[in-house]
Amino acid sequence: MVSVIVIPIIIVAIVGLLGYLVYRYLITDVSSRRTVQNTLSQYNINKTPSQIVREYYKMNGDSLSERDVQRLTKEHMRNDPDSFLEMYDKLRESMPRSEPKDDDTQRPNRGKNNPDDSEYDRTSEP
Repeated sequence: MVSVIVIPIIIVAIVGLLGYLVYRYLITDVSSRRTVQNTLSQYNINKTPSQIVREYYKMNGDSLSERDVQRLTKEHMRNDPDSFLEMYDKLRESMPRSEPKDDDTQRPNRGKNNPDDSEYDRTSEP
């Protein structure tokens, strides 16, 4: 008689525990990874989160193993997904900027000698 009550309770407890573990370690990781990837692609950032973490800590002078990079990436994804944008901004600020050159190769060639402009430069004659 006791087994009729205990066995279903044990089964429900095991299913509940498995459901919690799947949610905690699988679903939250997948959803946070997707959120970070969407955020990075929204801002046209072509680097992966692990590349951003690796370069950020390298810029700060820390040498990290691949395992440390994975751990930090997962930690940042779970706790503060916006930190990837902050790290990327700091990486961009630390990179030297190249100023555009002021020569004619960057400006379009406008005028009568440019065959591409011939159809736009037509004048109406009476």
